[in-house]
Amino acid sequence: MSVALAGLLLAAGAALAYSGLDLCRKVLMARMRALPLLFYVSAGQLPFFLAWVAVQGDWRLGSGYYLPGGGSIVLNIAANLLFLRAVRVSPFSATIPFLSLTPVFVALLSIPMLGEVPSPRQGFGILVVVFAAFRLNLEAGEGLSARAGWKALLREKGSVMMVGVSFFWALATPLDKLAMAAATPQWHGLALNAGVGIGCGALLFAGGRAAELKTDRRDTGMLVLSVLVSVVALAFLLLALTMAWAGVVESIKRAVGSVMAVVLGRLFFAESVNRHKVGAIVMMAVGILLILL
Repeated sequence: MSVALAGLLLAAGAALAYSGLDLCRKVLMARMRALPLLFYVSAGQLPFFLAWVAVQGDWRLGSGYYLPGGGSIVLNIAANLLFLRAVRVSPFSATIPFLSLTPVFVALLSIPMLGEVPSPRQGFGILVVVFAAFRLNLEAGEGLSARAGWKALLREKGSVMMVGVSFFWALATPLDKLAMAAATPQWHGLALNAGVGIGCGALLFAGGRAAELKTDRRDTGMLVLSVLVSVVALAFLLLALTMAWAGVVESIKRAVGSVMAVVLGRLFFAESVNRHKVGAIVMMAVGILLILL
């Protein structure tokens, strides 16, 4: 199997795993606050990544790691907290597809940060994804004008938040790739989860909210499942980034994620699916493929 194909398959696997994680987190957000949930999911992954580092036996950590690695930690804390808030206040299928903007931002940010310049076809794909994003929340009878799309976006608070999440994660992705130029993927995964866990714990204790770490016994199984799925998702993602362009990895991840959001939202939360939403997601998938190919 070629390195390129392995990277694409890992990106697809990461996308499916993250879709499962999104579902778990939305279920848990009905009973937990965002900070303790993020703390437990991050802290729970530490033994797995520590074991991975120990098995590989490569503890290399170059001096070029700290700035991009630290930046990724901060951005992941902000993005995850905003993500959890977005899926709490708005429908699953009206928020998750906006993460399709992530490869758009990644493609643009990767030009100055990684020197990865999109082709004209990929540039057109970016425009298609942006247009589809504004179409996503249109109701029946609303036109396809820029004004109508903008009003539809602002109508859902979670959608606006998810645009911010897309940007934060897009900025974190090139930083992840830069960090792994000075460290192994497993080392970066360990540092990333440790940093996010410590950051969330510090925010809880500093804000006098340590009592929120107490969880209902009924949530234990779902938390464990969330941790296991998170380990697979992050491991696959970090490995994929070492084998393929950051924009390509994000494109695959978001194309799969957008479709899964509509399917899971319909199956588990009885969310409505209208022709505007289906059309917008198809357009996003086409745009992402243009970015990818």
